[in-house]
Amino acid sequence: MNLRNLSVLTRKEIRSVLGDIVLIILMVYFFTGAVYTSARGAATDVRNASVAVIDHDRSELTASIVSAILPPRFKKPEYITDADADWLLDMARFVFIIDFPSDFEKNLSEGKKPEIAVIVDATAMTHASAGTGYLSRIIEQEIHRYLRKIHLESETEHDAGVSVVIRNRFNPNASSIWHMGVTQIIGNLSLLTLILAGAAVIRERERGTIEHLLVMPVSSSEIAFSKIIANVLVILCFALGSLFLVVNGALDIPLQGSVPLFAFGTACYIFCFAALGIMLATLAPHMPQFGLLCIPVYIVLYLLSGAMTPLDNMPQMLQEYIQISPTVQYSLFTHQVIFRNAGLDIVGKNLFYIIGVGSCFIVVALLRFRSMLSRQG
Repeated sequence: MNLRNLSVLTRKEIRSVLGDIVLIILMVYFFTGAVYTSARGAATDVRNASVAVIDHDRSELTASIVSAILPPRFKKPEYITDADADWLLDMARFVFIIDFPSDFEKNLSEGKKPEIAVIVDATAMTHASAGTGYLSRIIEQEIHRYLRKIHLESETEHDAGVSVVIRNRFNPNASSIWHMGVTQIIGNLSLLTLILAGAAVIRERERGTIEHLLVMPVSSSEIAFSKIIANVLVILCFALGSLFLVVNGALDIPLQGSVPLFAFGTACYIFCFAALGIMLATLAPHMPQFGLLCIPVYIVLYLLSGAMTPLDNMPQMLQEYIQISPTVQYSLFTHQVIFRNAGLDIVGKNLFYIIGVGSCFIVVALLRFRSMLSRQG
């Protein structure tokens, strides 16, 4: 492989990408506006959940519990009647309805165990799962405060004899914005790399400029590598800019780990996905077919990457086989470096997988690309 030819071809590819104004605008949006709006707008933590209260007791205790349900997790609770409960749930007016029974405070002070009914609209899955836990803790705290006030402790307090102190590591406030900001970069970077690398091949073929390359004293591997390297350089610059300006700047997400290590791992991942994009481009004769081929590949790899949902939620057999996916390894690598300050000794295995799968992709892509050029010639 001639390094001078590779350098010239790479510069030509970079000029081709940077000369497309529409493409540049799209890339800027993908790594700025799309990351910011997705992180802020698609937060998965509980925010402004609507709560209704049916209070048959009308006691000081129930009033203190209701007053403890505060923003930003919950809206100010509204009092309703039994007759309106079903209708309001059907109309999706409230996510939670808390029903206090009669003589609730009296029974509690006498050592009995009255029950509080919490009716949840489980179609709002995030609020239903996390919000129920928040409400339970609020109710328990207020009940314990009331019992201490009247010098009476609950049986659970006597039996347990311990208090649980929860400390969140790597994300102290358990903010979904931290997760979504980094996850969005992974998704956008994967999609753009796949499309741009493949489009670079198909664009040459559709415009007829592939014949110009065939008469030049360059090899097929030099042509393919130039397209991959150009995409690695351009997309890596946009990804790092998004990391500093949007994730760390606008979203105020701290970068705990090594940025050079993150840049190296990202470059390896882009190289891997660019090789996959070229391989797919050799299978599709036209851009529309290439797009139809890319989308399902990207969706399957991204949805099963563990970036959006934990890998532990998947079937055991799928968890084992999906480990060969570069998107899975890059997602693990990114969270370990950015949030956990992991070093090369920890993420080395992830990088090994990415480079190994990328090498397989590049071998197949070069064989397919060489075959395509021979047919074109």
